[in-house]
Order: sequence, then C-alpha cells, then structure tokens
Amino acid sequence: MNLTKHDLTEDRVETLHSLLDDAAKKVGQQRLQIAKLKALLADCAEFIEPYSDVVDGAYGEPAPNAAMSLLSEIKEEIT
Repeated sequence: MNLTKHDLTEDRVETLHSLLDDAAKKVGQQRLQIAKLKALLADCAEFIEPYSDVVDGAYGEPAPNAAMSLLSEIKEEIT
C-alpha cells in the first residue's frame, strides 16, 4: 500500500477512526445478537427434547423423527 502525504491528513485520520469505531460497534451488536439467538436455540432444544424419538424408517430400521432431527441440528449449532 502506497501512502501519500494526503492519506495522513488529520481529516483522513479522523475519518478512518470514525469508520473503525462504526465497524467495532456493528461487530459488537452482531455478537450480542448471535448470543441471544444461541440462547433462544437452547430454549428451543429444551422444548423439543421431549418430542424427540425414533420411528420406523426404511426397511424397518429405526430413524430419527422430525423432532430428533431438528434437535440434533440445533445442538450442533450451539455447541
């Protein structure tokens, strides 16, 4: 990266600091949102767990029912 004297002016530096602050705030908001969504998914998993069971699959072999499949995917994402 080639910098010129114009790239280091006080206004340019202030603009860059402002952009970095904005980006940091957005990252912080997104991290909070992810934490809330993970907590919500954990609550969903707790609710779904009693419905989790196996059913007769193809050729009579046991297979997970819809609740068990969903529970498995949720647990995979939150751990």
